[in-house]
Amino acid sequence: MDSRRLFAMILAVILTVAAASCSREEGDVKLKTGLAAKIGDSKITKDEVEERFEQLSEKQKDDFKGKRGKVEFLDKLIEEEIIYVEAKNLNLQHVPEIKKVLKQAERNILVSEYFNREILEKIDVAEEEIEAYYEGNLLEFTTRALIKAQHTFTTSRKKAEEWKRRLADGESISKIAKEESEDDLTAPQAGNLGYFNPGGYIKFIGRSQTWSDAVNELESQEISDIIEFEKGYSIVRVSEKNPERILPLSDVRQRIIEKLRAQRARDTYEIAIARLKDSYRPDNYLRDELLEAVRSPEQYWEIAQMESDSYERIQYYREIVEYYPDHKYAPQALFMIGFVYAEELQNRVEARRRLDELLQKYPDSEVAESAKWMIDNMDTPHPSFESFESMKKAMKDKDSE
Repeated sequence: MDSRRLFAMILAVILTVAAASCSREEGDVKLKTGLAAKIGDSKITKDEVEERFEQLSEKQKDDFKGKRGKVEFLDKLIEEEIIYVEAKNLNLQHVPEIKKVLKQAERNILVSEYFNREILEKIDVAEEEIEAYYEGNLLEFTTRALIKAQHTFTTSRKKAEEWKRRLADGESISKIAKEESEDDLTAPQAGNLGYFNPGGYIKFIGRSQTWSDAVNELESQEISDIIEFEKGYSIVRVSEKNPERILPLSDVRQRIIEKLRAQRARDTYEIAIARLKDSYRPDNYLRDELLEAVRSPEQYWEIAQMESDSYERIQYYREIVEYYPDHKYAPQALFMIGFVYAEELQNRVEARRRLDELLQKYPDSEVAESAKWMIDNMDTPHPSFESFESMKKAMKDKDSE
């Protein structure tokens, strides 16, 4: 028996005795301290053991299965605690570089927890928002068709016709593929092609629309006719076929909630930061220097118009709104942010929020009517607008009806 196992067994005995000593009878009442281990003045409770165990990955949990596994896991916690106590006794926490790392770790944890508790957890997503996102993005929740099949392959039409006759007489395609298929990649596995999406890449076949279309017409357990494609001739047996389907809302509800919360988190964060800046009144001297060299609103507008990436374009428009909120381009920039979200990124939730912000900040601007029209028609089927001008033309056409 190796020393680690022996030590674990000894530890198990010690823990059994410790558990017994940590409980005592007082009259008819049995008191339990819940203590799992003691190292000098340090203690590890059973609750702490369970809490740490739950933080493990599923694979790690498999390494500590059963009662013996829990004992070994506790042994690891004891080792960790011993090292931790010894490190503190050596005053490592006061070593300058370690102290700096600890301070940064504390900062990171606190900032992260503030974001989670004060921003993310306070974002409520209404049921109608979830349903609207689901209905407007069904393609996102559509699983592609998935087929599992095997085949036997040859470059000879005559040989393929012979195989077809033998299959009709009841011979197994697995036997033919393993013994005679010219596909050296799959023949050893009886022609198994694994799982694949119709039209996608398929082992040995590659990308062949001809082959893929023919196989996609087969039902589960059906054997194909001879399929002639770019490489030669293939006979296929479909062993499993899962058609394309749309995942129900119940299966993706949490995913949608998390996505909508993440999208809204930036706005909530900006509001929280604005409130905190009002309270703390920070001075950013580098920002003052930067503002002296910042671009004009006209320059930002021109760059945004030339930018091909949607998110980059949104950022340039944001610069106008942030740096020049009173400029004539500010409401137009805010409108364009909403337009890009709606027409290019298909993010209607974010688009509506930006257009609402425009109407709140600039109700009398020349783009206010366009923003109202866009909000009213956002969920109405319409051709995709390539530009603001094409949308204005659609507005005029609808008004003239």
